Amino acid sequence: MSRSLFVYVMIPFLGFLAVIQTVVGPRLSILNVRPDLILVFVIAWTLVYGPRQGLVLAFIGGLWMDIFSGGPMGGSSLALMIAAVIAGVGHQALFRSNLIVPTLVGVAGTLGYAAAYLAVLAAIGHDLPWQNTVERLVLPEVLYNGALMLILTPLLNRIPEPREVG
Repeated sequence: MSRSLFVYVMIPFLGFLAVIQTVVGPRLSILNVRPDLILVFVIAWTLVYGPRQGLVLAFIGGLWMDIFSGGPMGGSSLALMIAAVIAGVGHQALFRSNLIVPTLVGVAGTLGYAAAYLAVLAAIGHDLPWQNTVERLVLPEVLYNGALMLILTPLLNRIPEPREVG
């Protein structure tokens, strides 16, 4: 897929995913923890197609997340880009040869995302109850997103290898 077509297709798709995450996400919550669909999508895409496309998706998806969340504009983009860099480590060689890599990358990516986003909130002056936030929000979300990646692993392994251009 050409770069311009990729961007033009992904902008509305990630917007749609952000709407689904906002509207349907609360209904998918388990113990008041919602899945982060855009984060999981960015991690899965990066595992299959590499960090370059993953970073573009992270930036666009983060802007959509910030529009719907009311959080600091760009905070989610930065945090998602951290997750995409982490997922880029598992791209291709590790991912295709090991079934547990997507789950571990999902866990590590979620931790990286949460740490970066909480750092952004702290930098702009939000006073957070750190221990409570980690115990009630971050750790359950890590488990939820890790489980989603485990469920998605057979599907991700069926996606054909992207072909090198040039």
